[in-house]
Amino acid sequence: MNALSALRRDYLKVSNKLQELEDNVSNIDDLISAVDENKELDPATFLTQLKLELTSISSTHKEWHGAISRFGKSIDKNLTENVSFFANKATSNEKNAENYLHQLIAEHFLRQGQLNIVDKFVEESGYTLDASKKEPFIELNRILTSLRNRDTGPAFEWCEKNRAGLRNSPLEFKLHQLNYITLLKNKDTQGALSYSLKLGQFGSIYKKQLQRLMGALLYINDIENSFYQDLVSELHWVETCELFVKEACSLLGFSKDSPLAITIDSGCKALPALNSIRQVMEAKQLYGLKDGLPCEVDLGPKYQYHSLFACPILRAQCTKLNPPMRLECGHVISIDALKRLTISSKVKCPYCPMETNPSEAKQVYF
Repeated sequence: MNALSALRRDYLKVSNKLQELEDNVSNIDDLISAVDENKELDPATFLTQLKLELTSISSTHKEWHGAISRFGKSIDKNLTENVSFFANKATSNEKNAENYLHQLIAEHFLRQGQLNIVDKFVEESGYTLDASKKEPFIELNRILTSLRNRDTGPAFEWCEKNRAGLRNSPLEFKLHQLNYITLLKNKDTQGALSYSLKLGQFGSIYKKQLQRLMGALLYINDIENSFYQDLVSELHWVETCELFVKEACSLLGFSKDSPLAITIDSGCKALPALNSIRQVMEAKQLYGLKDGLPCEVDLGPKYQYHSLFACPILRAQCTKLNPPMRLECGHVISIDALKRLTISSKVKCPYCPMETNPSEAKQVYF
């Protein structure tokens, strides 16, 4: 992250210098226009001002060139890591690994409604895409295209048809919100008031959001410069499109999030942690691991799909190789801790005085 921050700082310097150059050129254009419009402009004054702008351009150009040079050096300095060391050698050599990767890429673009890209990818990669997998996404693409064109009608029809599977989904509310906000942007006060009746059905669930939407009516004539300017942001359309894709994929039996996006995002979060212990991994030959990573990587609650159990004795997260075990007394520890505590075919629970036979311990599944 420090490397990316350094790159960003150097990039901003280049960008700022370029903006200064553009401003200087714009000033010269304005100066020439002023001469064309005012024939009585003193030539000496014109030449003096022109000389000042040209001098400024020359100075800024040198600084810009220096900033570009430093930016190039910064790229060479900060983006030198070779991450091929972390590739899972066992997986990369499997026969079907390439097909799995092609499937991830194709399904990712199907989710995005990029059917043309999918067709081109299939053509160039030689991957065979089952037609039955593509068909459900044709309707998804049609509705997604309508949403991107600011037409919520097809999406509402889809919601009505799939209402049973959309329990607790905010999609329908989001669609109504978009229509209401469009009326606000068009300064249609009467239309917004009439449409607010449709929003009433969501009052018990989205009370705070509705209060803001109603409050925005007071600033309908200048909402872009009011406290409610965030409501008219185009970001709401983007978020609703993403939400529709997630809900549609869920109903089609796919995961809500793209596996390819999850894999790349998780990898970007894991690589810095792995890179910091690279020398240890090389010394102990900890590469190509199938069952886990050599260190814990916190991906945040977004990527926690099931319950986790950490052994209270070893203070380590349980895995398939070290599963949680329930003792007869009801307390749960890891199997590694159970083996360490076993003495003469007996194990004394670390949390109560009961002694049990380790063979009576049962594996716990979360």
